[in-house]
Amino acid sequence: MVRLKRLMKTTGIIVIALLLSLSFTTSSQAALLGWDLVDNNKHLDWNSDSKYISSINDAMNLWESYKSGIIRPDTASEREDVFLTDYNQVSSTIASTSSNGIIRFNDYHYTDMSNGERLKTTTHEFGHALGLAHTFGKRDIMRQGKVSITKLSSTDKRSYDDAYLTY
Repeated sequence: MVRLKRLMKTTGIIVIALLLSLSFTTSSQAALLGWDLVDNNKHLDWNSDSKYISSINDAMNLWESYKSGIIRPDTASEREDVFLTDYNQVSSTIASTSSNGIIRFNDYHYTDMSNGERLKTTTHEFGHALGLAHTFGKRDIMRQGKVSITKLSSTDKRSYDDAYLTY
């Protein structure tokens, strides 16, 4: 009888621990900024004088492979919604996106970054232009930091889906 009570108590503790562990999520939550640079026609038209045009095109293609027809280079008939440019400043800022329509890449960091780090950061900045905020998943494009990530996470996609509903 004592053994049975001890077994039931141990089993109960294990079940409670298991239930508690299931209540914590291991992925980050979708997150929006509350603003975006997407125009009324649901397009993000861009122009650039950046030397990192290859990273810009790769980042555009990464977002476009998930949801096509949104991010595109501007044309003579379509005014740019965002302008991408370079600058050089000794600081911890790798790149930035402002709500007034400018994405800036800091040569101080970009020059020595790997292609994967540049792709992640450029895709991340386009994410801000799309209205996405920072997330915290290890594989999220929208997490902060100089890391090599070359595909969108499920959190990045959920954030984009949520943002798209606001355009």
